[in-house]
Amino acid sequence: MKNVKRVRRDESPSDISPRGLAGQAPISSFSCPSFSWPLLSSLFSVMRQGVLKVANRQKIVHFAIYIKTTRCETHSETVLDCARITRIVELLVFGAGAMGSFFGGLLSQRHDVTLIGRGEHISAIKSHGLRISGKTAIIAKPRAATRVPQNAKPEFVVVTTKSYDTANAMIALRPLGERAIFVTLQNGLGNADTIARTARRVIAGTTAHGVTFVGPGEIRHAGIGETVLGAWSHVREADLVRFRNLLADVGIVASVTSDIRTELWSKLVVNAALNPIAALAEVPNGRIVRDKRLLGIVESVCREATAVAKAEGAKVDEEELRHRTLLVAKRTAANRASMLQDLDRHHRTEIDAITGSIVRAAERHRIPVPLNAGLYALVRAREAAFRAASA
Repeated sequence: MKNVKRVRRDESPSDISPRGLAGQAPISSFSCPSFSWPLLSSLFSVMRQGVLKVANRQKIVHFAIYIKTTRCETHSETVLDCARITRIVELLVFGAGAMGSFFGGLLSQRHDVTLIGRGEHISAIKSHGLRISGKTAIIAKPRAATRVPQNAKPEFVVVTTKSYDTANAMIALRPLGERAIFVTLQNGLGNADTIARTARRVIAGTTAHGVTFVGPGEIRHAGIGETVLGAWSHVREADLVRFRNLLADVGIVASVTSDIRTELWSKLVVNAALNPIAALAEVPNGRIVRDKRLLGIVESVCREATAVAKAEGAKVDEEELRHRTLLVAKRTAANRASMLQDLDRHHRTEIDAITGSIVRAAERHRIPVPLNAGLYALVRAREAAFRAASA
Protein backbone atom coordinates (compact mmCIF):
# COMPACT_ATOMS: atom_id res chain seq x y z
CA MET A 1 0.00 0.00 0.00
CA LYS A 2 1.33 3.43 -0.90
CA ASN A 3 0.51 6.71 0.76
CA VAL A 4 0.41 10.18 -0.75
CA LYS A 5 -0.84 13.59 0.15
CA ARG A 6 -4.08 14.74 -1.50
CA VAL A 7 -3.27 16.75 -4.63
CA ARG A 8 -4.75 20.19 -5.14
CA ARG A 9 -5.59 21.41 -8.61
CA ASP A 10 -2.56 23.68 -8.62
CA GLU A 11 -0.11 20.93 -7.67
CA SER A 12 1.81 18.62 -9.90
CA PRO A 13 2.79 15.08 -9.00
CA SER A 14 6.33 16.22 -8.31
CA ASP A 15 5.03 18.33 -5.41
CA ILE A 16 3.71 15.31 -3.54
CA SER A 17 5.38 14.19 -0.32
CA PRO A 18 4.23 10.78 0.93
CA ARG A 19 2.82 10.48 4.42
CA GLY A 20 1.23 7.63 6.37
CA LEU A 21 -2.36 7.32 7.60
CA ALA A 22 -3.83 5.67 10.69
CA GLY A 23 -0.41 5.26 12.19
CA GLN A 24 1.28 3.64 9.22
CA ALA A 25 4.96 4.43 8.85
CA PRO A 26 5.75 7.03 6.17
CA ILE A 27 7.28 5.69 2.98
CA SER A 28 10.27 7.11 1.24
CA SER A 29 8.94 7.09 -2.31
CA PHE A 30 5.81 6.52 -4.31
CA SER A 31 5.62 3.72 -6.83
CA CYS A 32 2.73 2.51 -8.93
CA PRO A 33 2.95 -0.82 -10.71
CA SER A 34 0.90 0.21 -13.70
CA PHE A 35 1.75 3.88 -14.26
CA SER A 36 4.90 5.98 -14.46
CA TRP A 37 5.18 9.57 -13.27
CA PRO A 38 5.34 10.93 -16.83
CA LEU A 39 2.13 9.15 -17.72
CA LEU A 40 0.45 10.39 -14.56
CA SER A 41 1.64 13.93 -15.29
CA SER A 42 0.11 13.69 -18.74
CA LEU A 43 -3.11 12.38 -17.24
CA PHE A 44 -3.27 15.35 -14.86
CA SER A 45 -2.68 17.73 -17.71
CA VAL A 46 -5.43 16.24 -19.82
CA MET A 47 -7.85 16.20 -16.89
CA ARG A 48 -7.15 19.87 -16.15
CA GLN A 49 -7.93 20.79 -19.72
CA GLY A 50 -11.24 18.97 -19.49
CA VAL A 51 -10.40 16.84 -22.51
CA LEU A 52 -10.64 13.45 -20.85
CA LYS A 53 -14.16 12.10 -20.44
CA VAL A 54 -14.22 9.00 -18.30
CA ALA A 55 -17.18 6.73 -18.99
CA ASN A 56 -16.27 4.04 -16.52
CA ARG A 57 -14.32 5.43 -13.56
CA GLN A 58 -13.77 1.95 -12.14
CA LYS A 59 -11.20 1.40 -14.88
CA ILE A 60 -9.13 4.39 -13.82
CA VAL A 61 -6.43 3.82 -11.24
CA HIS A 62 -7.25 5.08 -7.72
CA PHE A 63 -4.83 7.95 -8.15
CA ALA A 64 -7.03 9.44 -10.86
CA ILE A 65 -10.27 8.84 -8.99
CA TYR A 66 -9.53 10.06 -5.54
CA ILE A 67 -7.62 13.23 -6.18
CA LYS A 68 -10.84 14.42 -7.81
CA THR A 69 -13.06 13.57 -4.83
CA THR A 70 -14.94 16.27 -2.91
CA ARG A 71 -16.04 13.87 -0.17
CA CYS A 72 -12.95 14.34 1.98
CA GLU A 73 -10.38 17.08 2.50
CA THR A 74 -7.17 15.43 3.65
CA HIS A 75 -5.07 18.13 5.28
CA SER A 76 -2.09 15.98 6.15
CA GLU A 77 -2.25 12.53 4.73
CA THR A 78 -4.31 9.95 2.89
CA VAL A 79 -3.90 6.44 1.62
CA LEU A 80 -3.41 5.39 -1.96
CA ASP A 81 -3.49 1.83 -3.24
CA CYS A 82 -2.51 1.49 -6.87
CA ALA A 83 -2.31 -2.28 -6.76
CA ARG A 84 -6.02 -2.87 -6.07
CA ILE A 85 -8.79 -1.06 -7.93
CA THR A 86 -11.89 -1.12 -5.72
CA ARG A 87 -15.24 0.21 -6.80
CA ILE A 88 -16.97 2.74 -4.59
CA VAL A 89 -19.13 0.95 -2.01
CA GLU A 90 -22.14 2.36 -0.16
CA LEU A 91 -21.89 1.95 3.62
CA LEU A 92 -24.01 3.11 6.53
CA VAL A 93 -22.42 3.60 9.95
CA PHE A 94 -25.03 3.61 12.71
CA GLY A 95 -23.75 5.23 15.88
CA ALA A 96 -21.69 8.41 15.47
CA GLY A 97 -19.83 8.24 18.75
CA ALA A 98 -16.06 8.42 18.83
CA MET A 99 -15.43 4.99 17.28
CA GLY A 100 -18.25 5.15 14.75
CA SER A 101 -17.10 8.59 13.64
CA PHE A 102 -13.54 7.29 13.26
CA PHE A 103 -14.47 4.36 11.05
CA GLY A 104 -17.12 6.32 9.15
CA GLY A 105 -14.81 9.26 8.59
CA LEU A 106 -11.93 7.20 7.26
CA LEU A 107 -14.16 5.01 5.08
CA SER A 108 -15.72 8.13 3.55
CA GLN A 109 -12.37 8.96 1.95
CA ARG A 110 -12.83 6.16 -0.54
CA HIS A 111 -16.47 5.16 -0.31
CA ASP A 112 -20.02 6.50 -0.07
CA VAL A 113 -20.65 6.66 3.68
CA THR A 114 -23.71 7.82 5.60
CA LEU A 115 -23.03 8.41 9.30
CA ILE A 116 -26.06 8.22 11.61
CA GLY A 117 -25.91 9.97 14.97
CA ARG A 118 -27.47 12.56 17.21
CA GLY A 119 -27.71 16.26 17.83
CA GLU A 120 -24.88 18.76 17.72
CA HIS A 121 -22.28 16.28 16.46
CA ILE A 122 -24.25 15.56 13.29
CA SER A 123 -25.02 19.26 12.77
CA ALA A 124 -21.32 20.11 13.08
CA ILE A 125 -20.33 17.40 10.59
CA LYS A 126 -22.91 18.69 8.12
CA SER A 127 -21.62 22.25 8.46
CA HIS A 128 -17.86 21.83 8.73
CA GLY A 129 -17.02 18.18 8.16
CA LEU A 130 -15.59 15.71 10.67
CA ARG A 131 -12.20 16.70 12.05
CA ILE A 132 -9.97 13.80 13.10
CA SER A 133 -6.74 14.73 14.88
CA GLY A 134 -3.96 12.76 16.52
CA LYS A 135 -2.58 9.62 14.90
CA THR A 136 -4.75 10.40 11.88
CA ALA A 137 -5.20 14.01 10.74
CA ILE A 138 -7.99 14.63 8.25
CA ILE A 139 -11.22 16.50 7.74
CA ALA A 140 -13.68 13.94 6.41
CA LYS A 141 -17.02 14.72 4.82
CA PRO A 142 -19.33 11.74 5.13
CA ARG A 143 -23.03 12.22 4.69
CA ALA A 144 -24.42 12.82 8.17
CA ALA A 145 -27.99 12.28 9.32
CA THR A 146 -30.04 11.63 12.44
CA ARG A 147 -32.21 8.99 10.75
CA VAL A 148 -31.64 6.23 8.23
CA PRO A 149 -32.52 7.68 4.79
CA GLN A 150 -35.51 6.00 3.17
CA ASN A 151 -33.57 5.47 -0.05
CA ALA A 152 -30.51 3.97 1.68
CA LYS A 153 -29.23 0.79 0.02
CA PRO A 154 -25.90 0.13 1.73
CA GLU A 155 -23.94 -3.02 1.04
CA PHE A 156 -22.53 -2.89 4.57
CA VAL A 157 -24.10 -1.54 7.77
CA VAL A 158 -21.53 -0.94 10.52
CA VAL A 159 -23.12 -0.83 13.98
CA THR A 160 -21.11 1.19 16.51
CA THR A 161 -23.73 2.18 19.07
CA LYS A 162 -23.34 1.59 22.77
CA SER A 163 -24.22 -2.02 23.57
CA TYR A 164 -27.37 -1.02 25.47
CA ASP A 165 -28.67 0.73 22.32
CA THR A 166 -28.24 -2.23 19.96
CA ALA A 167 -31.84 -3.47 20.16
CA ASN A 168 -33.26 0.00 19.45
CA ALA A 169 -30.77 0.47 16.63
CA MET A 170 -32.00 -2.69 14.96
CA ILE A 171 -35.57 -1.39 14.98
CA ALA A 172 -34.41 1.54 12.84
CA LEU A 173 -32.26 -0.75 10.69
CA ARG A 174 -34.86 -3.48 10.16
CA PRO A 175 -35.61 -2.48 6.52
CA LEU A 176 -31.95 -3.18 5.67
CA GLY A 177 -31.76 -6.50 7.49
CA GLU A 178 -32.27 -8.79 4.53
CA ARG A 179 -30.11 -7.07 1.94
CA ALA A 180 -27.08 -5.61 3.73
CA ILE A 181 -24.20 -7.29 5.52
CA PHE A 182 -24.11 -6.06 9.12
CA VAL A 183 -20.83 -5.53 10.97
CA THR A 184 -20.65 -4.99 14.73
CA LEU A 185 -17.56 -3.30 16.18
CA GLN A 186 -19.10 -2.77 19.62
CA ASN A 187 -17.92 -3.43 23.14
CA GLY A 188 -19.14 -6.33 25.24
CA LEU A 189 -20.88 -9.59 24.47
CA GLY A 190 -24.31 -10.23 22.97
CA ASN A 191 -24.37 -7.55 20.28
CA ALA A 192 -23.94 -9.95 17.36
CA ASP A 193 -26.78 -12.14 18.62
CA THR A 194 -29.07 -9.11 18.99
CA ILE A 195 -28.24 -7.96 15.45
CA ALA A 196 -28.69 -11.48 14.02
CA ARG A 197 -32.29 -11.57 15.23
CA THR A 198 -33.05 -8.91 12.61
CA ALA A 199 -30.25 -9.12 10.04
CA ARG A 200 -29.51 -12.29 8.09
CA ARG A 201 -25.78 -11.78 7.47
CA VAL A 202 -23.62 -10.63 10.39
CA ILE A 203 -19.88 -10.06 10.80
CA ALA A 204 -18.63 -9.70 14.38
CA GLY A 205 -15.53 -7.64 14.97
CA THR A 206 -13.31 -6.11 17.61
CA THR A 207 -11.04 -3.11 17.44
CA ALA A 208 -8.41 -1.75 19.81
CA HIS A 209 -8.04 1.69 18.21
CA GLY A 210 -8.25 4.39 20.86
CA VAL A 211 -10.55 7.26 19.90
CA THR A 212 -11.67 10.17 22.07
CA PHE A 213 -14.66 12.44 21.49
CA VAL A 214 -13.33 16.02 21.60
CA GLY A 215 -16.52 17.95 20.83
CA PRO A 216 -19.22 18.31 18.18
CA GLY A 217 -17.65 17.51 14.81
CA GLU A 218 -14.26 16.52 16.25
CA ILE A 219 -12.61 13.33 17.51
CA ARG A 220 -9.03 12.43 18.38
CA HIS A 221 -7.35 9.22 17.19
CA ALA A 222 -5.29 8.65 20.33
CA GLY A 223 -3.97 5.16 19.77
CA ILE A 224 -3.50 2.51 17.10
CA GLY A 225 -4.84 -0.98 17.71
CA GLU A 226 -5.69 -4.26 16.09
CA THR A 227 -9.01 -4.87 14.30
CA VAL A 228 -10.24 -8.46 13.93
CA LEU A 229 -13.23 -9.72 11.94
CA GLY A 230 -15.06 -13.05 11.94
CA ALA A 231 -18.20 -14.66 10.55
CA TRP A 232 -21.17 -14.74 12.90
CA SER A 233 -24.23 -15.51 10.80
CA HIS A 234 -24.53 -16.60 7.12
CA VAL A 235 -21.32 -14.84 6.08
CA ARG A 236 -18.94 -16.20 3.46
CA GLU A 237 -15.19 -15.84 3.67
CA ALA A 238 -15.39 -13.63 0.57
CA ASP A 239 -17.62 -11.19 2.52
CA LEU A 240 -15.09 -11.01 5.34
CA VAL A 241 -12.19 -10.45 2.97
CA ARG A 242 -14.14 -7.79 1.10
CA PHE A 243 -14.87 -5.76 4.23
CA ARG A 244 -11.30 -6.21 5.41
CA ASN A 245 -10.15 -4.79 2.07
CA LEU A 246 -12.47 -1.78 2.42
CA LEU A 247 -10.74 -1.01 5.71
CA ALA A 248 -7.32 -1.57 4.17
CA ASP A 249 -8.21 0.94 1.44
CA VAL A 250 -8.22 3.67 4.09
CA GLY A 251 -5.28 2.48 6.17
CA ILE A 252 -7.10 0.44 8.83
CA VAL A 253 -5.26 -2.85 9.10
CA ALA A 254 -7.62 -5.74 9.94
CA SER A 255 -7.31 -9.51 10.11
CA VAL A 256 -9.84 -12.31 9.69
CA THR A 257 -10.24 -15.10 12.26
CA SER A 258 -12.06 -18.42 12.14
CA ASP A 259 -12.73 -18.22 15.91
CA ILE A 260 -14.38 -14.87 16.50
CA ARG A 261 -15.91 -16.01 19.82
CA THR A 262 -12.47 -16.42 21.34
CA GLU A 263 -11.50 -13.02 19.96
CA LEU A 264 -14.61 -11.41 21.48
CA TRP A 265 -13.78 -12.92 24.87
CA SER A 266 -10.16 -11.80 24.55
CA LYS A 267 -11.29 -8.23 23.82
CA LEU A 268 -13.75 -8.45 26.72
CA VAL A 269 -10.98 -9.41 29.15
CA VAL A 270 -8.81 -6.50 27.96
CA ASN A 271 -11.76 -4.12 28.21
CA ALA A 272 -12.68 -5.31 31.69
CA ALA A 273 -9.09 -4.89 32.85
CA LEU A 274 -8.75 -1.31 31.57
CA ASN A 275 -12.10 0.46 31.16
CA PRO A 276 -13.53 0.34 34.71
CA ILE A 277 -10.16 1.08 36.34
CA ALA A 278 -9.48 4.04 34.06
CA ALA A 279 -13.01 5.31 34.68
CA LEU A 280 -12.91 5.05 38.47
CA ALA A 281 -9.33 6.32 38.81
CA GLU A 282 -10.07 9.06 36.24
CA VAL A 283 -6.80 8.55 34.37
CA PRO A 284 -5.84 7.96 30.72
CA ASN A 285 -4.80 4.44 29.72
CA GLY A 286 -1.07 5.13 29.90
CA ARG A 287 -1.22 6.07 33.59
CA ILE A 288 -2.52 2.62 34.48
CA VAL A 289 0.66 0.83 33.44
CA ARG A 290 2.86 3.42 35.18
CA ASP A 291 1.08 3.16 38.54
CA LYS A 292 2.05 -0.03 40.40
CA ARG A 293 -1.13 0.03 42.48
CA LEU A 294 -3.38 0.23 39.42
CA LEU A 295 -1.23 -2.27 37.54
CA GLY A 296 -1.71 -4.82 40.31
CA ILE A 297 -5.49 -4.43 40.05
CA VAL A 298 -5.34 -4.80 36.26
CA GLU A 299 -3.42 -8.07 36.55
CA SER A 300 -5.85 -9.50 39.11
CA VAL A 301 -8.90 -8.51 37.06
CA CYS A 302 -7.30 -10.07 34.01
CA ARG A 303 -6.63 -13.31 35.92
CA GLU A 304 -10.24 -13.57 37.11
CA ALA A 305 -11.72 -12.75 33.71
CA THR A 306 -9.46 -15.21 31.89
CA ALA A 307 -10.67 -18.05 34.12
CA VAL A 308 -14.26 -17.19 33.21
CA ALA A 309 -13.44 -16.97 29.50
CA LYS A 310 -11.91 -20.45 29.60
CA ALA A 311 -14.99 -21.81 31.35
CA GLU A 312 -17.08 -20.34 28.53
CA GLY A 313 -15.03 -22.25 25.96
CA ALA A 314 -12.73 -19.49 24.75
CA LYS A 315 -9.22 -20.60 23.80
CA VAL A 316 -7.36 -17.99 25.83
CA ASP A 317 -4.12 -17.85 27.79
CA GLU A 318 -3.77 -15.76 30.95
CA GLU A 319 -0.22 -14.58 30.30
CA GLU A 320 -1.00 -13.72 26.66
CA LEU A 321 -4.05 -11.68 27.69
CA ARG A 322 -2.09 -9.92 30.41
CA HIS A 323 0.56 -8.98 27.85
CA ARG A 324 -2.12 -7.89 25.38
CA THR A 325 -3.82 -5.71 27.99
CA LEU A 326 -0.59 -3.90 28.84
CA LEU A 327 0.24 -3.50 25.15
CA VAL A 328 -3.16 -1.94 24.43
CA ALA A 329 -2.71 0.45 27.37
CA LYS A 330 0.72 1.51 26.10
CA ARG A 331 -0.40 1.92 22.49
CA THR A 332 -3.39 4.01 23.57
CA ALA A 333 -1.57 5.78 26.41
CA ALA A 334 -3.09 9.19 25.65
CA ASN A 335 -6.60 7.84 25.22
CA ARG A 336 -9.35 8.34 27.77
CA ALA A 337 -11.23 5.05 27.92
CA SER A 338 -14.80 5.09 26.64
CA MET A 339 -16.16 4.37 30.12
CA LEU A 340 -14.20 7.33 31.50
CA GLN A 341 -15.57 9.55 28.75
CA ASP A 342 -19.10 8.41 29.63
CA LEU A 343 -18.66 9.17 33.33
CA ASP A 344 -17.11 12.55 32.47
CA ARG A 345 -20.34 13.43 30.65
CA HIS A 346 -22.58 11.80 33.28
CA HIS A 347 -23.74 9.27 30.67
CA ARG A 348 -24.65 5.64 31.08
CA THR A 349 -21.63 3.35 30.64
CA GLU A 350 -21.23 -0.08 29.06
CA ILE A 351 -20.25 -1.69 32.38
CA ASP A 352 -23.15 -4.14 32.13
CA ALA A 353 -22.04 -5.49 28.73
CA ILE A 354 -18.36 -5.63 29.73
CA THR A 355 -17.76 -6.43 33.41
CA GLY A 356 -21.38 -7.45 33.93
CA SER A 357 -20.99 -10.18 31.28
CA ILE A 358 -18.00 -11.58 33.18
CA VAL A 359 -19.76 -11.46 36.57
CA ARG A 360 -22.87 -13.23 35.23
CA ALA A 361 -20.82 -15.93 33.48
CA ALA A 362 -18.77 -16.39 36.66
CA GLU A 363 -21.96 -16.99 38.63
CA ARG A 364 -23.05 -19.65 36.13
CA HIS A 365 -19.74 -21.48 36.53
CA ARG A 366 -19.40 -20.73 40.27
CA ILE A 367 -16.06 -18.98 39.75
CA PRO A 368 -15.17 -16.29 42.33
CA VAL A 369 -14.44 -12.91 40.73
CA PRO A 370 -14.31 -10.46 43.67
CA LEU A 371 -12.40 -7.68 41.89
CA ASN A 372 -14.61 -7.74 38.80
CA ALA A 373 -17.71 -7.80 41.01
CA GLY A 374 -16.37 -4.87 43.03
CA LEU A 375 -15.58 -2.77 39.95
CA TYR A 376 -19.01 -3.57 38.53
CA ALA A 377 -20.72 -2.40 41.72
CA LEU A 378 -18.66 0.80 41.94
CA VAL A 379 -19.35 1.90 38.36
CA ARG A 380 -23.05 1.11 38.73
CA ALA A 381 -23.06 3.21 41.90
CA ARG A 382 -21.54 6.15 39.99
CA GLU A 383 -24.25 5.83 37.35
CA ALA A 384 -26.95 5.74 40.01
CA ALA A 385 -25.54 8.89 41.62
CA PHE A 386 -25.72 10.73 38.29
CA ARG A 387 -29.32 9.64 37.77
CA ALA A 388 -30.28 10.75 41.28
CA ALA A 389 -28.62 14.14 40.81
CA SER A 390 -30.47 14.77 37.54
CA ALA A 391 -33.87 13.59 38.81
